[in-house]
Amino acid sequence: MKTLGGIVCVKDGNSLDYCWREAVASLLPVCNMISLCISAENDDDTEEMAREWMAREPRIVICMYPWPNPKGNPDFWVDWLQYAKEHARADYVFELDADEVLHENSYPIIEQLKQRDGRFSVWCSRLNFWRDAQTLIPPGKCVGDRVLRMMPKDVWMPSDGCHPKGAEATAMGRESGIGIFHYGFLRERKSFFRKARKLLGYFFNTWDDRMAAAEKDSRGLMMPGISGWENDLRPFQGTHPELAKPWLRNHGYDV
Repeated sequence: MKTLGGIVCVKDGNSLDYCWREAVASLLPVCNMISLCISAENDDDTEEMAREWMAREPRIVICMYPWPNPKGNPDFWVDWLQYAKEHARADYVFELDADEVLHENSYPIIEQLKQRDGRFSVWCSRLNFWRDAQTLIPPGKCVGDRVLRMMPKDVWMPSDGCHPKGAEATAMGRESGIGIFHYGFLRERKSFFRKARKLLGYFFNTWDDRMAAAEKDSRGLMMPGISGWENDLRPFQGTHPELAKPWLRNHGYDV
């Protein structure tokens, strides 16, 4: 049987309203260990809270990422993932972003994959929620809805999009039916825009005029023109991960 290490990378997890604790907790039932990779520069108590948790849960191992202060670096995120992956003590790794939660319905699938022979990577289905807990971004818009998240530790990890270095992982990809629930757009409004401003700076060293206008508008992300696909939103009629329900309720969403 393959050993499996979880990976979660986070910076300012509390002040930017990530569901990072739910992300880690959702990996624990299927992972031998979790590599919780925290930025060495945090503006809140994320590291302190993580270390208190690690003292109670021996499968959580914290690694501190030397923060490069990226500006206009499209590879900053995948660089961080490779660093975290090297600290995972396992044959295979499973990565979640800090605003994602693995559904418990996927646990049996992952357990079966751990028993398979050969080398492979795994495509997962990602549900990207927008506006509330019953509404999804349409497939192919805004962010990836089909992502590679499980693979051998020695394979370069491409994250959501295509990347030249991720060719091996892509070629090894198998469909799985694993469901990842992405709640990044449901975070508290002010935290959303703080996080968006930081990420756009890290990736592109810019601030999108549409986002700037949305930040000033009381309608926020639903302002006409901000996305171009507001009239094509999809209903979600399934169930949310049990671990995510308290976070969603605390944010005022019905589940």
